[in-house]
Formats: sequence, C-alpha cells, structure tokens
Amino acid sequence: MQLGFILSLLFAVLIATFAVQNSASVAINFLFTKVEVSQALVIFISAALGAIIVAFLGLVKHRKMNKTINQQKLEIEKLKKDCTRLDRKKQEKVLNDDEN
Repeated sequence: MQLGFILSLLFAVLIATFAVQNSASVAINFLFTKVEVSQALVIFISAALGAIIVAFLGLVKHRKMNKTINQQKLEIEKLKKDCTRLDRKKQEKVLNDDEN
C-alpha cells in the first residue's frame, strides 16, 4: 500500500514539473467553444480526471470482488453444514450396522 502511495506521489511530482515547464497558453476547442488557457492547467485537469476515472474503476472492481467473496463465504457455510449433516448420517449408519 505504501509503495503505491509513493509511486503515485512521484508520478504527481513528475506531472507537476512537466506542467510548470509547459505553461504556455494554448487554444482549446471543445464542442462549440474555444478557450485560451494555460497548458499547465490542461495537464493538471487531464491528470486529475484520469485519476478520478482510475479510482472509480478500482472502486467498482473492489465492490464486485467483495460481492463475490460474500457469495463464496455463504457457499462455504452451506457446504460445511452439508458436511456436518453427512458426517452425522455416516456415524448413525455405522452405529446401526454395529447394533445389527
């Protein structure tokens, strides 16, 4: 976990350095608008949106895995109960066979 944080921090510093070194004004055309903004701002916004998208996709994957884990836990409990029930039946059969 800490390695991921350190790598993320290092990547953020690299992006910030790149953005500051490329701070010229650029024209952005989007749909029907044209805006002059700093290239650094475009880089920061792009990086932030990328991070948000990655975080969202990670959250979706995490929730999906938790759902699978919970389903598997329920299945394990069911199988344990079945094993216990079958062991009891087996013991009863052995006792009945011994009595005969």
